[in-house]
Amino acid sequence: FFLNNSFCAMAGAVASGSSEHSEAVTIKVIPSEGRPKRSFVNDLRRMLYGFGDSDCPLQETLDVVDDIVCDFISSLTKSAVLLSNQKGKGGKITTEDILFLVRKNPRMYFRAKELIRKAKEIENARKIPDPVKEKGNVGGN
Repeated sequence: FFLNNSFCAMAGAVASGSSEHSEAVTIKVIPSEGRPKRSFVNDLRRMLYGFGDSDCPLQETLDVVDDIVCDFISSLTKSAVLLSNQKGKGGKITTEDILFLVRKNPRMYFRAKELIRKAKEIENARKIPDPVKEKGNVGGN
C-alpha cells in the first residue's frame, strides 16, 4: 500500500484488511511536494518520549508522525481559509474559524479553547507593568 502522507489513508489501508486472518500491511510514505521536510522532528521526538516512547525513536516513526502533523495543519489551514473566504473576510483566519472547524471533536475543541484562553491570559499579564522595574532603586545607595 502507498500512503500519500495521510493518516486517513493509513487507517483505511489497515481497516480494509480482512478481519478473519491477520495480514501484514506495508506502508510506503511518499513525501509531499511544496513543504519543508521534517518540520517538527525535534518537537515530536520530545513529545514521543513524554508519551512513553524511547528517548531516541526510530527515524521512520518521526517521519510518519511529522507527515501526519504537517498534513493535519495544512488541511485545517486550507479549510479555515475557505471558511474565511465564505464569510467575506478575504482569507484572514481567526481563532473563531479554527474553533468552528474543530467543533465536532470535543477534545480538540476544548483544548483549543483552553490554549486561546491561556494565550490571552499571558498577553494580559505582559501588559501589566512590573512594580519593581517602575520604582527603580527605592532604597537609594
